[in-house]
Amino acid sequence: MSEADFAIEQTERTFGRRQIQAGHALMMMISRTIPHPIEEVWVALTDPDRLEQYVGRPEGDLRRGGSYELPDGTRGSILRCDPPRLLTLSVLRPGGHSAELEVHLAAEDSHTHIDLKYASVRKGFVLIDAASGEWAAGPGWEFFIDSLAEFLEGKTPGEPLGIIVWRSFEGKQLDLYQARNAQWEKAKADWDHEHEAAPGPS
Repeated sequence: MSEADFAIEQTERTFGRRQIQAGHALMMMISRTIPHPIEEVWVALTDPDRLEQYVGRPEGDLRRGGSYELPDGTRGSILRCDPPRLLTLSVLRPGGHSAELEVHLAAEDSHTHIDLKYASVRKGFVLIDAASGEWAAGPGWEFFIDSLAEFLEGKTPGEPLGIIVWRSFEGKQLDLYQARNAQWEKAKADWDHEHEAAPGPS
């Protein structure tokens, strides 16, 4: 099994609904286990010096109730912060797309299980929007977990993920992005089918 196939097969992709500050939202959920202790994962997710190396340095009042802003213009508030297990952020992307990100960590021996939940009121945010060139949230957040794992493995980071766009992908990276997007398309179709309105009486 190739590294790309392993990344696809070892990730669980599901959907749900969630009430966020912007309203009733669709929520996508990514579950994956990475081979690093929970304390190391938590620090990599919350320390500005570490985030700068693989995402972009957050600026602001970086504590519960405070606010943050990333170099790409993404900003929001820190809604919950319960070390080393739970981080919840409001997210406002450039252009005004409101969302909420929640990351749950659970220790599994020397590994860490990650449940990443991203909820948005914007229709169609999960999959590729070819017309706008925006990140698709499903595969996009999977690449975030990839970057987190690679950083923890000590690999030399390239450009921070926050300034990469999917249109710049080539070769194996683009193939992986498209394969992941196809998995999200299937997961969304399955979820829509399970939750479609039951037919009324004839």
